[in-house]
Amino acid sequence: MYCRVSSRDQEREGFSIPAQQKLLREYAEREQLQVLQEFTDVETAKRTGRQAFTAMLTFLRRSRTTTPVILVEKTDRLYRNLKDWVTLDEMKVEVHFVKENIVIAEESRSSEKFMHGIKVLMAKNYVDNLSEEVRKGMDQKAEEGHWPSSAPFGYVNRREGDKSYIVPDPERAVLVRNLFQLYADGIHAVAGLAEYAKTTGIRGRRGGRLMPSQIHNILRNPIYSGEFFWAGKRYQGRDPVLVSRDLWQRVQDRLDGHPDTRPAPRSFAFAGLLTCGHCGAAVSAEMKKGKYVYYRCAQLCTKDQHTYLREEKLAEALAEQVIKPLTLPPGLAEWAITALRSSRDDIQRETSQRIEEARARFDRTRRLIDAAYEDKLEGKISGEFFERKRQEWETAMNAAHEEVQRLTRAEGSAMDLAIQVLELANRADDAYIRQGPHEQRRLLNIVLSNCELRSGEVFPTYKKAFAILADLARSAKKETPGSGDPGASHTEWSGRLDSNQRPPEPHSG
Repeated sequence: MYCRVSSRDQEREGFSIPAQQKLLREYAEREQLQVLQEFTDVETAKRTGRQAFTAMLTFLRRSRTTTPVILVEKTDRLYRNLKDWVTLDEMKVEVHFVKENIVIAEESRSSEKFMHGIKVLMAKNYVDNLSEEVRKGMDQKAEEGHWPSSAPFGYVNRREGDKSYIVPDPERAVLVRNLFQLYADGIHAVAGLAEYAKTTGIRGRRGGRLMPSQIHNILRNPIYSGEFFWAGKRYQGRDPVLVSRDLWQRVQDRLDGHPDTRPAPRSFAFAGLLTCGHCGAAVSAEMKKGKYVYYRCAQLCTKDQHTYLREEKLAEALAEQVIKPLTLPPGLAEWAITALRSSRDDIQRETSQRIEEARARFDRTRRLIDAAYEDKLEGKISGEFFERKRQEWETAMNAAHEEVQRLTRAEGSAMDLAIQVLELANRADDAYIRQGPHEQRRLLNIVLSNCELRSGEVFPTYKKAFAILADLARSAKKETPGSGDPGASHTEWSGRLDSNQRPPEPHSG
């Protein structure tokens, strides 16, 4: 005896399976048939591989009955695809379709088998047509900017009237945000995130642990930042987002840069920064006794008497011989920092205005798409025209979105670095030394193009802008005694205008 419903909702409602069982048991009693086994499936029959159906086939193959009999309500309860029909036909079983009052057996007439085959094909056509209509509805929903399928992890499906949407899962949405943030900050690899999810007690939809592969799929899914792929096309989503676009992109950059997602090995702050001033080899770092970091010539250069140099001593030498030479006199430094801050404020105002304009273009273009879509539904414009314009508008939207992201990332960053270097350069003996080695290295990367270590001393080669600053600092030290005016006369540079503004006399030719 075989019963089936096509959805779990029908099974929960409790009317289909009991009705089928009652019908088949009454039929078996009336026809004096002994029911050896009952099989029940609660799932779709579009694909083969139903658990109870497969178990029934195994039972029939092992059965000692000469001609096994299957009792089923009607054709579409037993099979809706041709493979299942062929499989049962080859097994020479006798099938009783109780509600249709038909028996299909080896000795059935050809006309009965023909009509039965027509019913199977009609059932198959029904499934195909239903699938096509469902697919159309899902494509339409994607066009409207809503995720059309079951909710991804971190969301739940919610129905309002005749429409369903995805909304943040109150329990799992926070975990998804934390997974993105922890990975972007470099705190955990993917395997570490799986352990984090385990310790927080968050489980998958079926109650199992979140495995690293599942977390990797979550981190790669753009739906959490407001975009999604459907049927090979990328859509701008209108569902609630769980993470910002910038955070999602930082996660992608880290995933692309760390394909094995293993934690990075220990890094030494000044490794790769210096070369040996005697032989030109790189200066390498190594750890002693598990906590002391030393730097030395990678070739163990015999000309260098200071073979090993502690990281703390090297940091002091870099501060004294690289950062301190950039120090300007107090008045001139304050003047330069004030000027940079004023320029930064102007840049930030202009950048904010450009960001607002780009966002306005983005919103205006999205409204155009929505209005054109309504016109297409009402028949005012053709579908071909809508698709052509939609592609143009989406290109414009993407350009506006990228401009907002670029301006947001670049806003005032160059000026901030310049101000920070100037401030630290003028407090080298204090603020710079208090920085951690890795933060010191970041600042050194800004100012240096090359640096040599020779006999325990550091010989820097500045980048062009900072070479000018170092020259200016040297010149400022030759300032007229007693003058604190940043525009006072200098032997090599003067901030004042020349008292004689006339041009020089012309030269012949």
